[in-house]
Amino acid sequence: MLKTITNQENKNVSSIEGTDRLNATVAPGVKEQLNRQLKECHYQLTLNLENIKYIDSTGIGVLISALKTARENNGSFCLAGLNKEVMGLLTLMKLDKVFEIGD
Repeated sequence: MLKTITNQENKNVSSIEGTDRLNATVAPGVKEQLNRQLKECHYQLTLNLENIKYIDSTGIGVLISALKTARENNGSFCLAGLNKEVMGLLTLMKLDKVFEIGD
């Protein structure tokens, strides 16, 4: 479900595959995999959400948990590839000020 690559700038970028939703159904598995990836990547990770069209409150909780884990370990957790609906949700919840959001 979570695929991680290291790109040309030596950044670790993960993406969620096999679903277009980050909701209560997939959140526990994504959270577990994100925690593992964060640890393996020395708490420096970008999550590309270009495939995600819908996020519910459980999915938001997973993202916040990953950000908290990274920060507690002096790392960074960034979001990228957000579509208009997901970005709108983050903006509405004022989380666009909390997360670092890239292209």
